[in-house]
Amino acid sequence: MSVTTQKKTEVPAAGGFARVHARFGWTLLFVSLAFGSVLETLEGFRWVSLVSDPWKQRLWSLAHFHGAALGLLNLIYVHWADTAGLSEGRRTAASRMLRIGSAAMPLGFLLGGIAHPEGDPSLGIILAPVGALFVLYTVAVQTLAVWRRSA
Repeated sequence: MSVTTQKKTEVPAAGGFARVHARFGWTLLFVSLAFGSVLETLEGFRWVSLVSDPWKQRLWSLAHFHGAALGLLNLIYVHWADTAGLSEGRRTAASRMLRIGSAAMPLGFLLGGIAHPEGDPSLGIILAPVGALFVLYTVAVQTLAVWRRSA
């Protein structure tokens, strides 16, 4: 087996959207886990600005969790990103919506915990439900495609 053949078999998802989601997913997962580690360290050292503010603590924890979960979703999506079951336009839209939603949702939680008024998240929280809708669009499109293929 030649070296070039070996390299092709080592890269299972080298397609256009698959590669984008692999890079995006790993990057989002790294950033989210690093943020979570910093967050846990700040909690461990009882950083006053964090532990005295339950909204900030909750929203930043949600940012960490959703970022990591959506990073994993993007890595799972690598398998379906270049599916033939969708038109090129739908594939492009689904890929773009998943990436935008995956960034917007944790960012919304993060911004919601920064400089918020007493008892409410700040205005940045609006990104969280918008991001959720974008992610749900991609999940719905792929769900319909799977049901159509198996029918």
